[in-house]
Amino acid sequence: MILNNFVITTLSDNPEYFEEVIRLIEEEFHYSENQHYDKDFAPLVDPLNFENCYLYIDQETNTVASHLAVCTRTIIKNNCELKVALIGGIATHKQFRKRNLFKNLMNHALRLHGDNVGLFILWSDIENLYEKFSFYRTGGVIETGNRIFSASDRPSGYEKTTFSALSDKEFNSIISLYTQFNEKYFFTIKRDQKDWSIIREMNSIDLYIKKNFKNEIEKYFCINKGKDLTNIIHEISCKSSSDFPSLLKDLENFKLWLPETNHNQFPNSEIFYTAFVRLGAEKLLNEFLNEVTGKELKILKKEDDLVVFDFKGKEFQASHKDFLQYILGPKPLLEFERYNLSLYITGADSV
Repeated sequence: MILNNFVITTLSDNPEYFEEVIRLIEEEFHYSENQHYDKDFAPLVDPLNFENCYLYIDQETNTVASHLAVCTRTIIKNNCELKVALIGGIATHKQFRKRNLFKNLMNHALRLHGDNVGLFILWSDIENLYEKFSFYRTGGVIETGNRIFSASDRPSGYEKTTFSALSDKEFNSIISLYTQFNEKYFFTIKRDQKDWSIIREMNSIDLYIKKNFKNEIEKYFCINKGKDLTNIIHEISCKSSSDFPSLLKDLENFKLWLPETNHNQFPNSEIFYTAFVRLGAEKLLNEFLNEVTGKELKILKKEDDLVVFDFKGKEFQASHKDFLQYILGPKPLLEFERYNLSLYITGADSV
């Protein structure tokens, strides 16, 4: 797509612009010299995802004018899976603002991925901007405590490390915990081997592990992520749901983020929104909702700003925003609470 002297390309086609893209993003988000966007958000700007990193090049100066990237992932709940698109790395050079470059990049990405994902998800605090693209504040997260974490004040028995410092056996134990607990207990991202290989190199995340008497990792948690998520415990795991209460007891006084579905365990915690979410392909989303609700919920029609849906044999309608919040929260409709569809996208996966 060419707009005046601007042309859309990808990092896959033009990898020589990678360092310039990273500089643009880091300038936009006020990174300091010792902070690195490509480390903190590796899944988004990893070479394996270059084909989904879209940028406008100013042909006159041969510089990057604007950038936006999409990372397609799979979310899982009760073995039901849905493909989603996470959007991030959004930045436009101050010299080229007010020329609709961001708008065109966003629409370009939505068109390319619109038939292939059930939901689009992004993180921002600019509500008015993203509502123009039908993204709405959706999902609920709680913060269990307010105690500032320090390595010297860590819970008893936990050892500080990084993913890359683990042996192969230890790293495989982490994968096993996440697969056997997180992907079964939460409504979260399903990780494949490619995802784990990228996470293993994310040294901006502090990892704390706890081993049992057999020297096996039985619990872990992640805190910090470079410039992002400072002092926030954003991922936790253990062997089984029976171990979960003791893990929460270890961490609950710190700034631990959990999905809204855990609010009953921490009734005094505030609920804040998870992300901005936009409805994607009706067929894919419908298949997921139909399966995860035991065929109780079905979308009949999605057009303009209206969703017509069937719930237990009765027809209802709602705006896109209301429909998303009815199901995913924050504070989902009472009738939908039992589906526990509160998204828990942890720091290693968020973009």
